[in-house]
Amino acid sequence: MGLGKFVEVGRVVKINYGPQEGKLATIIEILNDKRVLIDGPTTGVQRQVIPIRRLTLTKFNLKGATRGARTGVITKAIKKNDPFTQYQNTIAAKKVAKKALRAKLTDFDRFRVMILRKRRSALLSTQLKALRKNNAGGKSAAQAKGGNKKK
Repeated sequence: MGLGKFVEVGRVVKINYGPQEGKLATIIEILNDKRVLIDGPTTGVQRQVIPIRRLTLTKFNLKGATRGARTGVITKAIKKNDPFTQYQNTIAAKKVAKKALRAKLTDFDRFRVMILRKRRSALLSTQLKALRKNNAGGKSAAQAKGGNKKK
C-alpha cells in the first residue's frame, strides 16, 4: 500500500507544538519543503506560516480549498464538508480526548478508577476459572484437533 497522507493544499492538519497545540487547521499554501501557510477560521487558528514538523497530517482533505484561498472561502468549505467533526470520530482524536480526561482526574477519581479496575479483574478471573473448570472434564479444543502434543 502506498502512502496516503501528502502535504497538499486543503489537507486538514493538527498543530502538535506551540501555543495552539491540539488545534486543527487547513493548509492553504505550500511555501517550500519545510513551511506551509495554514488557516483555521472555525478553530481559532489565525492565518500563519508554520513549519511542517509542527504539524500532524490527518487523512481529511478539504474540498473547495484552492491555493491561496481567503479565509471566507475556507470557512464556507469547512461548513460544507465539515472535516473537523469527522476528525473527532477518528481513533487518534479519541485517544487525545481520553488522555485529556485522565489528566483532569483528581486523586480521588484515580482511586475510584483503581478500585473499578480491581473489581473488573477479579470478575474476569472468576469467570475464566469457571470456564476452565467446565472444560477440564473433556479435552480442550486445541487438544481435540491434535494440537499441544508432546514431542
